[in-house]
Amino acid sequence: MKKTFMIFLVALMAAIPFSSVSASSNDAVTRGQFFKMLVEHLGYDVSKAKAELPKDVPANSPYADAAKILKDKKIVVGFGDGTFRPNQPIKPSEAAAIVSRLLVIKGDAKSALAENYGITFDNENTLSLEKAQEIISKALTSDEKALEILDQMTIAQNELTSFKANAKMNMDFKLKEGQTDIPEFTNGMKMDTNVTMTFHKEKGMHQQVTIAVPDPATNELQNMTVEQYFVPEGMFMKVDDPETGEAHWLDMSAGLPFSFAELMKTNEESMQIVNEFNRQYFFYRDLGMEVVNGANNYKLAFQGKIHSLEDMLGMLGTILNDQSDQLLVGLENMPNIAMEMTGYIWVDEKTKLPTRQTCKFVIVFGQAKEPGMDLPIESIQYDMDMNYSAFNEVQEIVLPEEAKNAEKLPGFEEPVDLPQTDI
Repeated sequence: MKKTFMIFLVALMAAIPFSSVSASSNDAVTRGQFFKMLVEHLGYDVSKAKAELPKDVPANSPYADAAKILKDKKIVVGFGDGTFRPNQPIKPSEAAAIVSRLLVIKGDAKSALAENYGITFDNENTLSLEKAQEIISKALTSDEKALEILDQMTIAQNELTSFKANAKMNMDFKLKEGQTDIPEFTNGMKMDTNVTMTFHKEKGMHQQVTIAVPDPATNELQNMTVEQYFVPEGMFMKVDDPETGEAHWLDMSAGLPFSFAELMKTNEESMQIVNEFNRQYFFYRDLGMEVVNGANNYKLAFQGKIHSLEDMLGMLGTILNDQSDQLLVGLENMPNIAMEMTGYIWVDEKTKLPTRQTCKFVIVFGQAKEPGMDLPIESIQYDMDMNYSAFNEVQEIVLPEEAKNAEKLPGFEEPVDLPQTDI
């Protein structure tokens, strides 16, 4: 059975100041006005929206762009008859529900806004301009202090030479109804993973991964161990042979689109770009100081959602520049992907380096443009708890001798020039 592991590393951040709408502070804000305030505040590029306009929002409406992009990102779903009713006053419960989708709030949205952001509603039927502005400014704007800490953390990480980390990860795969690709797992599949990692920005990376997966026949957990080196010599992996149970090394270097040195350079150059990109999608809150292993740490909460594969590809294209075409070829036909993420980061007060990060994210796979590209997986829920240590203490990462004689896996095939026809 094929297993595909996807790891999304995302840097997380804030928002853009909102603009005003044409209403007095005493007027009831309409749904269209709230949509427009939201889109302008978040800085969405409305030109990229592909959804059709709701049937009650004409192209010349002042709310057309906002309605189209919010529908495209499924932030606003509208009513059962396909309308958005932009001229109807928006109810506080509706505004709270819309904001909750951006913040990945599950359950009672109004209670969560009151508990986490101090936003309460006196009127259950209408929303004043003042209250609409309060919701957006408090809930959909990252704390300035949190952003300052994150910027300092980015600088400290770029100056870091080495570190160690260990992580516990739990993955829960939910399969699409009626799928036949993995018939043994009719109710989905769970996977528990433990990772230990040693990293040096010049010497490379070494990690050992232990994965517990259920046996299709007995449903009992089986442990699978993988050891990996990504070093200047290339990428090497030690895996257990499923037939013999014996471990052997594989040389995967030929399939890499870039070397370790190139990856490190790209990572250093792109970290700030990633920060800026994700300010559109994720929001940070400063929760104050907490003691971790005897040291003061800032505790930051983050939450948000990337709405589409197109948004993810836009970030990768910005980071990888001329390498993006090679890496992203063919992905335009993949199923759409939406990713929700919530969690916490602890940052050492003195060093400004992260000491721990917990994260829960859910990846939802949509329909592929080409039927053959559809995946049997409907969603993946991923929980991670990672701890960092030994900053600048790692001296060497040495590839074992037996790995140097590993079986070489073939690289990507060169594109084939097809003969031209008049058809």
